[in-house]
Amino acid sequence: MTTDLFRRYGNLLRSDGTNQLQRLLPALEGDYIVPDERSFSDLVEYARNVAAEIRYYDLSGQSTGDWTPFVELLLDPASNQLLPTPRLESVLDARADWPPHLVLFLAFVKQFQHLQSDLNQLTQKHLRYYYETVLGLQPRAASPDDVHVVFELAKNAEPTLLKAGTLLDAGKDANGHPLAYATQNELVVSAAAVSGIERLVMELDRRGNRRFFIAEGFTDIEGPSKFTFGRGQLDLDASQRFMTEAPLGFAVAAPILNLAEGNRTITLLAHLAAPPSPVVEQSFENALEVTLTGARGWLPADQVQASLMADGGSGKPALSLTATISAAAPALVAFDPALHGSGAAVGRPLLRCLIKGESGIYDVLDGLVVESVDLSVAVTGVHALVVQNPDGPLNSGQPMPLFGGQPQIGGEFYIGSAEVFGKRLTSLDLHLEWKSPPEDFLDRYYSYFDNVGGLTAASFQNLFVANLDLLYGGSFRGLVTQPLFAPFPTDSRTMSAAASAFTSAFARTSTPYLEQPDLEQPEAFTAGSQYGFVRMVLAGPARSDLAGNATSVPFEAFGHGAFPRRYANQAIALSQWTVGSGTTKPQLPSEPYTPVLKSLTLDYSATSSFVPGDVESHASMLIAGPFGATRSGARAAARLVPQVEGQAALYLGIEHMQAPANLSLLFQIDVGTATSAQVLKPGDTTWSYLGAGDAWQALASSGVLSDSTEGFQKPGVITIAVPREATLEHDTLRSGLVWLRALIEGAPEGASKTVDVTPNAALARLQPRAGLTLEDYEQHLLTGLPANTIARLVQRNANIPRVRQPNPSFAGRVHEGDPEYFRRSSERLRHRNRAVTAWDLERLVLEAFPEVFKVKCLPHTDADGAFKAGDAALVVVPNLRSAVVINVLEPRASAVLLEEIEAHVAGMASSFATVHAIQPVFERLRVEADVVFSPGRDPGYYASVLNEDLKRFLSPWAYESGEDIVFGARIYRSEILAFIEGRDYVDHLTGLNLYHNFDGPPRDGIGSMRIGVDLFIRAKPRPAVADMVIGDDFIVGHGVEVAETTQPQAILVSHRQHLITAIAAGSETCAGVTKLGIGNMAVGIDFFVQPEPAP
Repeated sequence: MTTDLFRRYGNLLRSDGTNQLQRLLPALEGDYIVPDERSFSDLVEYARNVAAEIRYYDLSGQSTGDWTPFVELLLDPASNQLLPTPRLESVLDARADWPPHLVLFLAFVKQFQHLQSDLNQLTQKHLRYYYETVLGLQPRAASPDDVHVVFELAKNAEPTLLKAGTLLDAGKDANGHPLAYATQNELVVSAAAVSGIERLVMELDRRGNRRFFIAEGFTDIEGPSKFTFGRGQLDLDASQRFMTEAPLGFAVAAPILNLAEGNRTITLLAHLAAPPSPVVEQSFENALEVTLTGARGWLPADQVQASLMADGGSGKPALSLTATISAAAPALVAFDPALHGSGAAVGRPLLRCLIKGESGIYDVLDGLVVESVDLSVAVTGVHALVVQNPDGPLNSGQPMPLFGGQPQIGGEFYIGSAEVFGKRLTSLDLHLEWKSPPEDFLDRYYSYFDNVGGLTAASFQNLFVANLDLLYGGSFRGLVTQPLFAPFPTDSRTMSAAASAFTSAFARTSTPYLEQPDLEQPEAFTAGSQYGFVRMVLAGPARSDLAGNATSVPFEAFGHGAFPRRYANQAIALSQWTVGSGTTKPQLPSEPYTPVLKSLTLDYSATSSFVPGDVESHASMLIAGPFGATRSGARAAARLVPQVEGQAALYLGIEHMQAPANLSLLFQIDVGTATSAQVLKPGDTTWSYLGAGDAWQALASSGVLSDSTEGFQKPGVITIAVPREATLEHDTLRSGLVWLRALIEGAPEGASKTVDVTPNAALARLQPRAGLTLEDYEQHLLTGLPANTIARLVQRNANIPRVRQPNPSFAGRVHEGDPEYFRRSSERLRHRNRAVTAWDLERLVLEAFPEVFKVKCLPHTDADGAFKAGDAALVVVPNLRSAVVINVLEPRASAVLLEEIEAHVAGMASSFATVHAIQPVFERLRVEADVVFSPGRDPGYYASVLNEDLKRFLSPWAYESGEDIVFGARIYRSEILAFIEGRDYVDHLTGLNLYHNFDGPPRDGIGSMRIGVDLFIRAKPRPAVADMVIGDDFIVGHGVEVAETTQPQAILVSHRQHLITAIAAGSETCAGVTKLGIGNMAVGIDFFVQPEPAP
């Protein structure tokens, strides 16, 4: 409602409403008018006056005066006047020897008072006769109160049946009557307990993209009561957020991802099913968070490239993803719950791709289903290899004689790695770094040949070749034959086998080339080895390659076999050679070069393809949901992002439960805390259980046996029949628990907050004991049963050692006595069950709903408090003493109660009027005070005492029964100052500010504002904010001299925590004269506020 309308109709809107204590009219009270109002003293005085008018005649018949001496003993000797009733009765009780005539007279007066009392009930009898007999209005009967209780099963006890009607011991009432409550339904008490609570909320960001937030358990940030389904987070400050972004996306588990070292590049191509609408090509690497299962936990990819392609090669869209991992990163290992958290037990390395919520990519990927996946890896710099020559295993970290000390044609060098050769390779590069190779092989071996005709350094060097073979199924498949040395022998040599080499190797046989995912790392090559090795076989130079050059001693391999003979021949020839013989001097051959590797590394690439859900495949695809990942398969389509149902959900994990079983859950609801305009209603919640394959199965309507929470709006018990199909083993949520889900399609803020959720709950009702009726429990029904009163059964049961009663009883109503009966009947005659005026509406609501303490009717006001002709708003304040209210400083009625009020009034109001039941607006008052406490008082303790005293002073109705809650209140800073200074533990104050916090649009212009209420003229403070927190260390705003509600439905309430600063006595300093500015001037005296004159 605008400020202008508020000011225009202020007299109407400032009505304070009506509370329950204001309903009884004085005229209906029994002593309002009585036919005979005379007291005991008045009757005696009357007799004395009459006695003075009656002559006394003695026995002789002579008149000797009047009868006043008859009562003169009752007169006060000092004043000669009759004593008032209380003193007179005390004087009469003090003596036991009053004269007989006086005793008889006083006895008559006492008896007369009984007739007088009966006469004085004439008005009440007349009202009762008129209301009951003439009008036929009957008093209401008493109704018992109800209470929620929770049973605990003894340790190691079997589930125990409690039949309906089981009595619970509640002690005795104030009159000594025994109190017992009878359970209303049969209950099997088990060891079930709520061990896990998860919440999920979907929220739209400013761009309209869906964001998902989750919370594990209830958090302290939420306060004493928690959001049942969670709440949106985007409008909260980072320090206020209690939910985190849900990790949504997908993951791939495959043995090809077993990558221990090197620079690793992983490429994923997901072929998608044709979507209903065309896919728009786009890149979104910044929208994804790609991680892999590393040896020290989840390992983020160093670089990511991702794109969505409209055509992945088959006329269908595809998702392409490339991730790189540097050599410095740890090894990729199989998924380990101890390292990587709970999830599907895949036993393979995982590549996980999660979307970043702020990117908005969820809506792009939602609905895209993967038909097949192609994985490829490219690795460079693999060092951890098993190496072996004909002499045995070698250490790859030391120089390695490639073919032994005496290399021969056919000599073998084995290279083993389960990681590398267990994959389906598409390329293989061996990087050979030789130790001290000859710079010129022909020069080194020149003396080995009879002639070098036709040989060049390059051609001779290229004769040193080796075959590269792959071990597969126990036999070696030839890949390539290549030279061992680079053109410059001192350079590293790379032997490469391309994809065509692997294709050709297996094209000659019917055996397909498949990966071996479970291959163990070999220790050495043996005759029984089946997989995991390649070998290099020395293939040249052979004797035939150099037959024309080495005629006397054949040359092959590296010449180790020819060297002794050739050396001997050359030595003999040298010994026989003489200078001048005309022949070339024979040269002794150099020692043959033994090929030794200084280092060996390899690069490789491999591919793997699979279809999600294929049980024969070694790879699998997982859907990363809000709380964990689950395998895609027959039950779950392989989606790029999970399909999240509903707008919010509550997940409950129940331990020690064996399905099938009935589960009764007590939801302790903080009534009136639903903040959404559309509150949840009964039937808006869909309950499901987590079954086989991590699939949520909706419960039939018959599966929810009862629900008294009215859509999570008030405390109540929800009883669910959990079927046998509810499993204990899960991937998406913690195993070992039976998981239930409450799903809603509306805003999560439409549910009231929850304090706790407890199983084994039941509703119990007051059961009068033998010989007693509800009328005998009137005092109890007036006050109700306090929380934690019931603790045991009437008839003890060893299996149930304890019963808990978390909340007070409710719904009890005493037999309608005369005051209540007359009040109701009187109001009925005035409003005639027609809701026409504000008076009618307020009384109708207060009568029908005793749990309401106060109602204020706002004419021409809609549900949002805005002006609307034809509407009426009823501002409802619940009774703090009869309702479960967590925040007593800001009591709110439950949404169920508001709906019931609207429905009740709608049938009595005009068809042209719309009546809304709304919550009050609470405007908080916060006091900031610098206080010097009295000497000897502990400042820390008394600062907290002052905080509580201020709360009681500003919101007395929250602590004391009978205190009214005032709409349209006003309080001055000086009042608070006087209150604080009046505390006996306060010496004085050095500073005081009053802050008025309210929600709503800015106030109107200065022309319609009031100094001290709507605006304040003062210097703007300059706080040194540094690392301070707004609202805790300092307040943004100005203190006020007077705080007044800004809306007709507003109530001034105390803040929970005032800012009390203890100042040490004597530490105050004078800041000088500072009050010279406009802030200390008076409007109309020192300056004037008026419109700017027209030019």
